[in-house]
Order: sequence, then C-alpha cells, then structure tokens
Amino acid sequence: MAPRCMEIVNEELRKNLNKVILVKLRNGVEIRGVLVGFDQHLNLLLTNTEEVNPRSNIKGGLMLIRGDTILFISPIA
Repeated sequence: MAPRCMEIVNEELRKNLNKVILVKLRNGVEIRGVLVGFDQHLNLLLTNTEEVNPRSNIKGGLMLIRGDTILFISPIA
C-alpha cells in the first residue's frame, strides 16, 4: 500500500480507538467489538467481541485479529 494510503487508514483507525467497530473476515465471519489497538500490519486488538451471526451472537472477550484475514473494517454509528 502507498504511504499516503496507510496514513489515511491509520488516521481512521485512531479516530475509532475505544469505539465499537465491525470487522468482516475473508471467511465471511463478522466480528463486532471495541477497538483497543492496532499495528502497522493492521492487526487489530478488540475487546467485548461478539460474532455477528443471523442465527445467534456468539460473545467473546479479548480478540486479536490478523490484518491479512480482514476483508473490511467499518465503524458502527
């Protein structure tokens, strides 16, 4: 990724620290949780996580999501 693009991504992630975000993974799983940290590889550290599933929500706790498994990240309004 170009340096300017990464600056924009980092800025947007910083804006959403300690806020609830939605992360969709390459395997189709969607995780909702509070963003508490990230690194230059877009590895995300989330707390109060839950798997968003049409049939049920599976609650978790602290979760580390590898950046190379992420399809998209979205803030939740």
